[in-house]
Amino acid sequence: MNNSERDTPGPVGTVLADNVRRIREGQRLTYVALAALLAEVGRPIPVLGLRRIERRERRVDADELLALAVVLRVAPVDLLIPAQADGSYQVTPTVQASPNRARNWVAGSEFLVEPQSAAELSDLVRWMPRPRAQAAVTNWASPPTQAG
Repeated sequence: MNNSERDTPGPVGTVLADNVRRIREGQRLTYVALAALLAEVGRPIPVLGLRRIERRERRVDADELLALAVVLRVAPVDLLIPAQADGSYQVTPTVQASPNRARNWVAGSEFLVEPQSAAELSDLVRWMPRPRAQAAVTNWASPPTQAG
């Protein structure tokens, strides 16, 4: 893999680039202003780097993702997942979900793929903070009823 391929974002990075641009423009922030805000929070990205992110020519690491969310005043999930609820979202090259399902999964309020047994659920919640694990078990044991 050459440097160009390594720098080019994948499907999630492409969504992130589009969301950074949409939110930055919606807030009427210039690249210079956004770069200054990032420097203020201790995670500088130069103007050229911001332009390359929005042109899908530069990846964003986890630290930069959180810094961008802080200065744009949005949750990280709002940078990672498309704003529209329709269509399909490519989580990985082989895993897709609806944008709503992916948003809930990234937010930690839903499984991307529902566990098929109590044993599988037990394995999945083992690594969660206790309140979220308890909520996941409760939701799994009592799925919402369909309105008839």
